[in-house]
Amino acid sequence: MSGETSHPADVLVAHARRAIEAGRDDGVVLRLAGGLGVLLRSPELGGLDVSGRPFHDVDLVGRLRDVRQHDRLFAGLGYEPDRAVNTQFGTVRRVYHHPTGFHVDVFLDRLEFCHRIDLAGRLELHGMTLAPADLLLSKLQIVERNRKDLVDAALLLLNHDLVPADPAAIELDRILAITADDWGFHTTARDFLDVLEASLGGLGLEPAAQSRVGERVRQLATAIDAAPKSFRWRARERVGRRVRWYRVVEEVL
Repeated sequence: MSGETSHPADVLVAHARRAIEAGRDDGVVLRLAGGLGVLLRSPELGGLDVSGRPFHDVDLVGRLRDVRQHDRLFAGLGYEPDRAVNTQFGTVRRVYHHPTGFHVDVFLDRLEFCHRIDLAGRLELHGMTLAPADLLLSKLQIVERNRKDLVDAALLLLNHDLVPADPAAIELDRILAITADDWGFHTTARDFLDVLEASLGGLGLEPAAQSRVGERVRQLATAIDAAPKSFRWRARERVGRRVRWYRVVEEVL
């Protein structure tokens, strides 16, 4: 957004932590998403240099039932609400501006960009961020992906095993429940994984890290392909790419 400045990741993570802890004291659940959430869950960088990455905002996910408390919580932390956005989109997304030149997006119960990711009941799995599987899904749903998106996905796969149902790892069951029922999400996710695998040599990963990420990319792609598909998935497959299978994301800010 015009007028906003970039901030180091650790500065914005500190602001996010303050908001999450203030919410916890008030019974409001907030969890960090986006690139900051990925970095917080990725202690091993595998040779990637992310020190100079600019951040202009903080992405949080909250519960719709807490929406009336958000204005009070962020006002108490020194933020100004974006009244235009909050009036138009306030049951889906709310925006708050900090005087130091960044804003906080609070998405409510779901992320809805190229594809929809429902998060109701998932926010309590971790104390600070979305679960690794949900962070990865937020990358796999991107159609017009860029290097930053590929790096984020690589970091998640570098730092987390793929297992059926452990929310501390990347839960295959969570990912497959979505991709095996939604042909559109499946298609975008598989495109993303193909591009990620082809790009690994250019991301700057150390050889051992590149090998680990590559193995997990292939493991995930194989699991997505092999999972039994729903009737809805198979019906949409017949139409294929002749009809657009994703939403075009329009920037509000």
